[in-house]
Amino acid sequence: MESKWPEFRLDEITTLIIDCPHSTPEWTDSGVIVLRSNNIRNGALDLANPSFTTEEGYLDRIKRAIPTEDDIVLTREAPMGEVCIIPKGLKCCLGQRMVLIRADKTQVIPEYLLYAIQSSYIQNQISWNEGTGTTVSNIRIPNIKALKIPLPSLNIQRGIVSNLLSVDKKISLNIATNQTLEQMSQTLFKSWFVDFDPVIDNALDAGNPIPEALQSRAELRQKVRNSADFKPLPADIRAMFTAEFEETELGWMPKGWITTSFNDLIELIGGGTPKTSVEEFWNGDIPWFSVVDAPSESDVYVLTTEKKITIEGLNNSSAKLLRKGTTIISARGTVGKCAMVAVPMAMNQSCYGVIGKNNISDEYVYFQLKNAVQTLQQMGHGSVFNTITRDTFKNIKVPFCNEELTNSYSLLVKNYFSKILNNNYQNIALTNLRDTLLPKLISGELSLEDLPNLVNQTEPA
Repeated sequence: MESKWPEFRLDEITTLIIDCPHSTPEWTDSGVIVLRSNNIRNGALDLANPSFTTEEGYLDRIKRAIPTEDDIVLTREAPMGEVCIIPKGLKCCLGQRMVLIRADKTQVIPEYLLYAIQSSYIQNQISWNEGTGTTVSNIRIPNIKALKIPLPSLNIQRGIVSNLLSVDKKISLNIATNQTLEQMSQTLFKSWFVDFDPVIDNALDAGNPIPEALQSRAELRQKVRNSADFKPLPADIRAMFTAEFEETELGWMPKGWITTSFNDLIELIGGGTPKTSVEEFWNGDIPWFSVVDAPSESDVYVLTTEKKITIEGLNNSSAKLLRKGTTIISARGTVGKCAMVAVPMAMNQSCYGVIGKNNISDEYVYFQLKNAVQTLQQMGHGSVFNTITRDTFKNIKVPFCNEELTNSYSLLVKNYFSKILNNNYQNIALTNLRDTLLPKLISGELSLEDLPNLVNQTEPA
């Protein structure tokens, strides 16, 4: 890439480039956060699954430098070249295979340096070993210090950061919105099909006795009902629920509901892999799902996949075309990952496709499946279970009313799912826009004056 801007070695525009301690921290369930490679993805810090060490472990790992606001963390391997910036107020230390970089703010804005390192120009430098002329799986400190960084004026850096940040903020907003919508949908599912709140409501209103085992839940429910912002369900939906409980093998359950095997409510669809030796089976138009394509939990849908197959590959393997709305669950390897199909696609044999029988709704199946995964984890005391088979679904018992109730649930949450899907598509467009602009802005090929209103151009029609 030919850069319009002057280039500087990374160690010429930073005040600190420090390797992490080469020891394993003392892991604890709580304490001070230890940044690990899996916490850094796509230029952002993700602490959804944090790791911790003791205060003593923290003090031992910050002897070389204390990670501070605006410091940049670069992964050296597994994976290599991922980068994030330390936010304000985060007390943390580095795990293994990481480098701490502190920008000289008289020369470079930390956020600009963050974006620059993500550009293909710097990423190619990271992955390419000039000494051997080959790609590498890790990068050494001397090579990090020697990275060539295109450096425009501070004013232009600010403009570049402002434009790219506006895109990233919209992506983050969509992700946060999806998290809220997914949680709202899951909360309603739990209220209806796990906690039986509408049945408790009906029983309280009718003056029916509440079983002793459910008394504490009923008391909590009454507090919710007495709150100022409580919104009761419409009368026609409440009428779909009984006002009494009865004791069953699963415990207290709404009267008239049945205990059934989850397997009796669903149809399981197996996957397959076309022969990799036959070129005509691959690189077609049909998305082919494997666990690496699983979305984050709040994104719900899988829209695209790393690999695609042809119609010939589909017809000459055990793979099947899944309809939109099918839930995919990973059954081996990384077990229990769930995703809803956004477009017709196939999948490999390490997964099952799951749809409801007798018009049981897709959204109900999705959350009942996630609930089943939680049940399996609880049975294993929170550990990861090794595999899911068809017998697994037979052994999971669930309370069930009727198909009509599952469809009434879906009518209430379909709009949430639709918004999640739209946000996912918009984030793909925003990410493509950012990835297109990033190298051109960093190199100076594209000037700030040429940029339109970036975010508005990606709004769905």
